This record gives sequence, C-alpha cells and structure tokens, in this order.
Amino acid sequence: MYEQDYIIRINNEVIRTMVKLLLNKDIGTPVDISDGAIKGENKKMLEAANGQSGIDNIKKMEEEILTLVDADKEGALEKALVFYGYLNELTEDALLSKNYSHEKIKKGLKIIAERYGILNVIDLIYR
Repeated sequence: MYEQDYIIRINNEVIRTMVKLLLNKDIGTPVDISDGAIKGENKKMLEAANGQSGIDNIKKMEEEILTLVDADKEGALEKALVFYGYLNELTEDALLSKNYSHEKIKKGLKIIAERYGILNVIDLIYR
C-alpha cells in the first residue's frame, strides 16, 4: 500500500518535472479531466482509455502515443504526459483490472524522458 502511494507520488513529480522542463509550463496536478486546459483530442483519448474495453485500449493507446513521440509529432509529448498523468490517478486495482500498473507508467515515462534527453534528470527523481 505505502509502496504504491510512493510510486504514484513520484510518478506525479516526474510528470510535473517533464512538463516544466520540456513544455515550460507549471502545473499543480498532472491531469484534471474537468479542467478546460485539456484539449479536445486529448480528452477524447482519455475517455476512450476509460471505456468498456480498457485493457485493449490502454496498451493500444500507449503504443500509438510512443510511436508519435518517436516520430516527434507535434503535440505528442503533451498527449503522452496527459495520458500517463491520467493513468497515474487511477487506483492500482483499477489499473490491474486493465492489466496495467503504476510500474508500467514509470517505464513509459522513462521511455519518453530518454527520447527527449532528460533521462538522467528523471532517474534522479526515481532514486
């Protein structure tokens, strides 16, 4: 229980750090769907991730997002951080029911950090 809470807090801190370093924005909480700050396309993606077939959607969306990040598409970084931020707000039980976990979120964030050249900074946070 405490370990999962720690991972969730650290994942949130990593997301905040990446937003600050890479997007030059300061955020309070990583994702608030009710907030008007989330663009329409990202909001649709999050709603689909929480849909009926969530187990397939999360893995498929993660692959699509990482492909966009690798291709350096416009908005890919923001989309990835919103996606992982949203997933990080879910309980471990909710993620496990979709065959996912907070550890997988951590791995995804590290992949993105490596792509943008800030993996060393992110590794310092995860220590």
